[in-house]
Amino acid sequence: MPGDTVEMQVVNAGGKVRLLSLHDIDRRTAAYRRTVDLIEAMESDLGGADQLSTGARQIVQRIGLMCALSESLEAAWLSGKEIDAVVYCTIANAQKRLLEIVGLRRLPKVITPTLEQYAAIVREREAKADS
Repeated sequence: MPGDTVEMQVVNAGGKVRLLSLHDIDRRTAAYRRTVDLIEAMESDLGGADQLSTGARQIVQRIGLMCALSESLEAAWLSGKEIDAVVYCTIANAQKRLLEIVGLRRLPKVITPTLEQYAAIVREREAKADS
């Protein structure tokens, strides 16, 4: 394995396997913030996180990370550094396939108030007009 390749290690402390998630890492890093921004933007494009199944949210998380990795590799290459073209193409191809699964379209978010919300708005306006 090359020296710059990250090894995946499963830590077994006391017979328990500890799996890491996005919530277990330092949230102050630029990489974390960019990845979360991309995930949230894609969830919004798909109608909001509350409209997605667990599987769709997992796919969106993978896409967000792949997008962040792609952007990092692109920035490195554009600044004159060498990148592994095979890794870049692999990420781009996987990203494309996952985007095709969730769809490359933007879904409009429903902003029409429910009947109860509309009635509350009308009552609020009437109360303001009476005062």
